[in-house]
Amino acid sequence: MKRAFFSFALTALALLCFADGSINLSIRYYDKRVYYPDSDIAIKVSVTNASPSTYRFKLAENRVYSMDFDVRTPANRQIDASDSFKRARADSGPVFYRDVSIEPGEEYSFVESLSSYSALKDPGTYAIQASFWPDLAPSAGAGSQSPLLSNVLMLSLRPMPPAAPTPLDSIKLETGELLHPEAIPPDEVVTRTIEARQRSRWNEFFLYLDLESLLRRSAELARSYDRQSDEGRRRMLDNFRADLQGNKGADPIVTLPKEFSIEETRYTADHGIVSVLEKFAEKGYTSIKEYQYELERRGDIWFIVGYTVINKGTE
Repeated sequence: MKRAFFSFALTALALLCFADGSINLSIRYYDKRVYYPDSDIAIKVSVTNASPSTYRFKLAENRVYSMDFDVRTPANRQIDASDSFKRARADSGPVFYRDVSIEPGEEYSFVESLSSYSALKDPGTYAIQASFWPDLAPSAGAGSQSPLLSNVLMLSLRPMPPAAPTPLDSIKLETGELLHPEAIPPDEVVTRTIEARQRSRWNEFFLYLDLESLLRRSAELARSYDRQSDEGRRRMLDNFRADLQGNKGADPIVTLPKEFSIEETRYTADHGIVSVLEKFAEKGYTSIKEYQYELERRGDIWFIVGYTVINKGTE
């Protein structure tokens, strides 16, 4: 009886803390960037204790038993839960959790993938709010209680960029085979792209370029692009590609190197940097520059999304 009363008292204290705002739940992007419908959107979730007492809660090993994300369109239509979320919540097996304590003024944070909770399949604008149950979600066998609610986070999902030609767009001239991007590592993506430029094989050169991301390197073009309809954006990307191929504006990514060497490759699951030393024939000398290509992985394919150039002198 004493144990039941103590549990009830803790729950009442937790609800009181929620009511006066002394226990706060907040969410933000862990690594804010441009997102697409298939992006892995990492959300940092933080529980902050602004009360004068120690705050205790349960945190499930599988976080779907502790929290949820409510994702809605501007028309207030709720986005369906992901299949993995539905399967987890429908599982009748035991729920493993650990007890967490945070002292006054402390914060406890963890990172969750939004795709584990919501089935975001279409481009558009969405509002995200998290719910957190300090005594596990009701579906995990916890008693009836009100969850702690977070701030609202706005999410913009862009249409997938037509970064690489589809197999029907490009044919490898020397063999007649259809071109398509392959699941190769970032350094090989960069090597193939530069070699295609050296041989003026433009279809191969554009195969791994994310044209939308490269276009957005110009703030003026990015503002114009955002104001366009879908058809207008396609025209802008077509014109941007034509300008690159015609070397209009002398964009450094199409400057023709006489030789190059891969110096360093660094990458995580979805982001990569490839450093390349490139040499360019000038009148009477050779200029040397270091290109740092930025890549992102979409599915199994790495695409070049940006680059920086560092002058390294002459010889």
